[in-house]
Amino acid sequence: MKFRQIDVSLPAHGHAVLSIPTPLTRELLQSLEQSLSGTLERLRRSLSVDAMDPGLIEYASWLPHRRD
Repeated sequence: MKFRQIDVSLPAHGHAVLSIPTPLTRELLQSLEQSLSGTLERLRRSLSVDAMDPGLIEYASWLPHRRD
């Protein structure tokens, strides 16, 4: 299988490289877009949680269940 590399510029942080199989079709691009979006969202959430204080994580876990 052949791959194509896409170099994505990240201002002030260098770049990221994405390897995708070729030939690139609309269906493959749509699948890639959905998968990448979900993967980046999960990564963003994990970074947010990892950066939080354990006490804040516990507190935040109770907020949706709180009743006034």
